[in-house]
Amino acid sequence: MSKFALLFLLLFASGLYAILFVAPVWGFYLYQVIYFLNPSSRWWSSGIPSISYSFVTFLLTLSVFLFTQKKHNLNTVCKIPEFKWFILLFFTYLMVTLVAVSQETHLRYVFDLFKLLLVVYVGYRLIDTEKKIELALLFYLLGCAYIGYEAFVVGRNEFGRVEGIGTVDAPEANGTATAIAPAISILLYYGWRGSLKIKILVAFGGALIVNGLILINSRGAFLGAAAGSIYFIFYMVFSKYKLPKQKIMLMLILLVGIAGVLRFTDDMFWERMGSIQKSSISDKESGASRVQYWLKTFDMLDDSPFGLGIYGYQIVSPMYLTEEQIDKAKKEGYSGRAVHSMWFQALSEIGWLGAGVILCLMLSIYKHLRRAKKQAVYYKDYIMYYRLITVESALISFMVAGSFINAFRAEIFYWLILFCICASTIALNKHPELSDGTS
Repeated sequence: MSKFALLFLLLFASGLYAILFVAPVWGFYLYQVIYFLNPSSRWWSSGIPSISYSFVTFLLTLSVFLFTQKKHNLNTVCKIPEFKWFILLFFTYLMVTLVAVSQETHLRYVFDLFKLLLVVYVGYRLIDTEKKIELALLFYLLGCAYIGYEAFVVGRNEFGRVEGIGTVDAPEANGTATAIAPAISILLYYGWRGSLKIKILVAFGGALIVNGLILINSRGAFLGAAAGSIYFIFYMVFSKYKLPKQKIMLMLILLVGIAGVLRFTDDMFWERMGSIQKSSISDKESGASRVQYWLKTFDMLDDSPFGLGIYGYQIVSPMYLTEEQIDKAKKEGYSGRAVHSMWFQALSEIGWLGAGVILCLMLSIYKHLRRAKKQAVYYKDYIMYYRLITVESALISFMVAGSFINAFRAEIFYWLILFCICASTIALNKHPELSDGTS
């Protein structure tokens, strides 16, 4: 048995113990780590039993939560305005089964979506204090750091990418990079507000994460990481609500970050990032045809306004794409093409009705965050305020990066939504006298 396998088994056993004898919220933290470790696909997997560790973890967490749920009454369904939109989203997917191009495939993934939403619900009920949301963010960073370590060990292939190091639902390079891109905003927050011990750990983990993003070489993830970071930095610089020595700390963090980027980047990285603009105007570049794929979604919805179901776009794409695009797909070993955008993916899967539900969900999250930020500012709780900015920045990072890949049903997307909802609810719970919307 390898040292990695032994270490994983010790981690897993410790996590199960914590679920039973410390608090069930440790089940969510363990679930996060297992997601990134993806033990069944690692080189050290031969040294561990072949079981679904994430399923065992969640099943035990759910059981303990149901047994002790009276103790977890801070985050209730009535305090989450997004709940009704989650329910409608799931039922929209369920109803599309009637018109899905491949009903069997659609139902299989709808069941996966149900399990994911159940994880989100249990996570919401359990992550009900500031300390718990802080730990959830730190365990997310830990998982991202492991991906960065794997990228360092595996290295780039002949195409200048790192493949085969991803999670179960994000195995390829772009999906892997998109999953860890939101970590940059969270690293900025802990580099600023963390204790000395946390700062040291964040510096080490941040080096792995940044190096991993550079090695994976995903343009979409780079744009996402940049968007979220700029959003966070904008608030730190221009917000009138500031903590002592805030600008000085920001300058130090940025200097360290810039030095790290310059240290890890190479010509191949800058060449690929420099192709972002060219790929948007030249059909010969790999990214240019994505806009054409997006626009074809509207043609498909003219014929199927209620959606095509999960993987429906890929199945019917040969009927709508050009002969050149289909020939290119066949040369790459595919019979059809994906739409390459989480938003157009969702639109193609659940149609115009589903798009309306998604829009309402995102607006509900935005309003929840805005209300929580107003309350934090009213009480001059600026640490809470910037924690809300952090999770919002992380979600923005994923949404920007995910705009270039099929990531609408990715676990990380729903985790980041969960972090936003939990952080907002915790803020509103802290001062209940203002939770009626008067803040």
